[in-house]
Amino acid sequence: MKRVLVTAGGTAIAWHIANIAEQYFSNGEIELFICDTNKPELVPASTKAKKTFMVPPSSTPEYSEILGRIVHDNNIDHIIPLLPQESFLFASDSEFVKKHKVTSSAPATNTSLLLTDKSNLYKTLTDLSIPTPRLLSIDKIDKQAMYIIKPKLGFGSVGIRTVSGSYIADNSDEFQSDDIVIQEYCHNDDYDEATVEIYNGSEGLSIFARRRIATKAGVCVKMEPINEKIFYPYISDLVKNIECPKAFNVQFLLDNGQWKLFDCNLRLGAGTALSTSIGFQLTRSLLAEIVGAKVDKAWFDYDKSVKTVLRVYQEIVIK
Repeated sequence: MKRVLVTAGGTAIAWHIANIAEQYFSNGEIELFICDTNKPELVPASTKAKKTFMVPPSSTPEYSEILGRIVHDNNIDHIIPLLPQESFLFASDSEFVKKHKVTSSAPATNTSLLLTDKSNLYKTLTDLSIPTPRLLSIDKIDKQAMYIIKPKLGFGSVGIRTVSGSYIADNSDEFQSDDIVIQEYCHNDDYDEATVEIYNGSEGLSIFARRRIATKAGVCVKMEPINEKIFYPYISDLVKNIECPKAFNVQFLLDNGQWKLFDCNLRLGAGTALSTSIGFQLTRSLLAEIVGAKVDKAWFDYDKSVKTVLRVYQEIVIK
């Protein structure tokens, strides 16, 4: 039996992990523990966990110490971190992991450095000849063009805005910070963005691509499957050259007929359940890897007849 701790337990992906663990690993293979900033009665996944812990935000200084006590007191074997900012704290080669003798679904520290920081991501992808939107310095902007401003270590749509080149020129001091990047504006809408779910485990590489039809707060709520063969060569090059985690996703956008990789999420994503619903069982595969069970390649044979997948809410009663 593996004792598995899932962070950010109040999220939709934590609920999905709990459901998959209950469905496929309920015969003693996995004992699930949850932590979240909310009380257990406000965390849906608490209904399926052995125990749920209320913890402070991951940004607070005491977070690491409190998680360490939880890991120690409950003999946790493995951590599944779901927050982007936890990728370094719980990196597979981190001091936390070594000290507490656990394993982690997060990648190695160097992988996060290469693929999370937007400046490093751009250089990494460019070196691998994987198409990606250009990053520009202030002296290279065109006053007539539009640009995307992003935090270097941002996630989701937090802190992202679109500005004109003329605005940047007139307010150059605002864009001198090392904490942001200036990215070329690619002409697309949500319908021309795709998320590629990636299994990169013991059974080789399998991917699933879904196009966003609608999003809410940066999370896909309506999707359609698209041909993953378009993206396979890029993902194959990425995992051959960079030590990537067993389960993660990347995002592409379509610009003038070319798909460009613009973000790497080195963990299970908020929309992973959408892919699972039609047969691409990424979460089940990750949990199987954690407990040392064999992954069946048939778990990635999704239903090709599906047109769309739509997300709706579910009511959870907690007593």
